[in-house]
Amino acid sequence: MGKYAENRNFYQFKPRSILDGDVLSSKHRSFKKNFETEMRVNNIRLPLNHFTQETLANLMVGFLKTLKESGAELPTSIEIRIKKLPKQVEVDAHTYP
Repeated sequence: MGKYAENRNFYQFKPRSILDGDVLSSKHRSFKKNFETEMRVNNIRLPLNHFTQETLANLMVGFLKTLKESGAELPTSIEIRIKKLPKQVEVDAHTYP
């Protein structure tokens, strides 16, 4: 596993390396990587392993494929920003802002 370190009011996962005594098991897998994915929380980059990067990227690409306005081609880049509102607001779910 890894260790958690407190950093700016949230916990950041710090993976251990093979040098820390971890040995890859016989169940260790490799795969083909298609995306370079980055996630930031409060402008701090979170470390994502290759599997998590691919999973997050494929989730977003799959979601975009369902939207009519996104076009038929796969995007070369996707940027999503999420900002917490100061207080909850009730809106009509079927309208655009």
